[in-house]
Order: sequence, then structure tokens, then C-alpha cells
Amino acid sequence: MSELERNLAKTCLVPLLPKEDFTPDLKRSAERVSGRIGLTANNIHAFANAPELGGIVRGFLDDVWDHGDLPKPLKALIRHKVSNINACFYCSAHQIRVLRSQNVPKDKIDNIHDFETYEGFTDKERVALAFAEALTIDASNIPTSIQERVVERLTPQERVEVAIVATAMGALNRLNDALNVPIEEPMHEIAQSVSFDKK
Repeated sequence: MSELERNLAKTCLVPLLPKEDFTPDLKRSAERVSGRIGLTANNIHAFANAPELGGIVRGFLDDVWDHGDLPKPLKALIRHKVSNINACFYCSAHQIRVLRSQNVPKDKIDNIHDFETYEGFTDKERVALAFAEALTIDASNIPTSIQERVVERLTPQERVEVAIVATAMGALNRLNDALNVPIEEPMHEIAQSVSFDKK
């Protein structure tokens, strides 16, 4: 069974509420997400079941994307790497779509598992991705070698922003997976290209 088939075989734990039931905060989030991926994400329909907290969480996630100094293509690479580590099929598919919308070369998307050695990644991208990977796996035990690279290559602001982007994505991975949020039909073609690192 493919990852797409597995996702679609699950029953979402909450109803996917229609847009007319969205609060103003969730409507704003739907517009922001649609601007990135061209559709209203099913997780917004799911979060609408808890309108106050759902709106707060979606607003936070949108703000993490829209604000700060990290370039959006780098944010998208971080988000894709974190989603892949967490084996979140839903978010991995969405991040591939976002990476494409940010004009990230296909070879970078295809070689995210080998970011440390694949020549298409810059040194800064490698450091940011190594940091994001380590904090996703075990934030309290980030190897000294990675910490040294982070301090040497990233500014204090960049260090904080990478940590926030990675942590926020990890939270979204868990929310989507916990609720069994189904991938949207327009995402099925992209979703077929999702592969998880088997390391």
C-alpha cells in the first residue's frame, strides 16, 4: 500500500467543516495558505472544530511563515526536512508544493535526504537543515559538532528562526497525523512523490 493509499484509508477524527463555518481568524488563515498552495488545506477545515485555539494555532503557523528574515525557500526546505523526519505524509506533500511555488530546484527537493553531501545545497542550507534535523530528533542532545557549525555559520537571529520554523512544523506534523487529516484531491499527484528517509 502506498503512502497516499494509507493516508486516504484513515478516517479523519473530526469532521472537515465547510468554509462558511470558519471564524474570521480561520478565514484569514485559509486565504494565507491558499496563497501558498492554491487551495484551502484540510487541516484548516479540521481546526475549525476548535475555532478559538484552531485560529490561534493557524495564525501562529502563518506568521512563522510570513515573518522573520530567513528566506522562504530555506524555510520550506526546513519544513520539508522536519516533515520527512516525522514521516508526516500530509505535510511532506504540502511542503513539496510550497517548495515548487518558491522555485526551489527539483534536484534539491529530490535530494533532501542527502542535504549534507548533495552539491546542490549551499553551506548555510546544510547547517540550517542539520540543526533542524538534530532538534527534531532530540532537541536536548544536539551533537556538539552541529552546535559549533550553527554558531559559526548562522547569526543569532537565524539560529532562533531555524529553531522556531522547525519546531512549529513539528507541531503541525503531529496535529495533522493525530487527527488523520486527509490529503486534498488536488494534492494527490504531488503526494505520490513523497518518500521518507529510511536511515
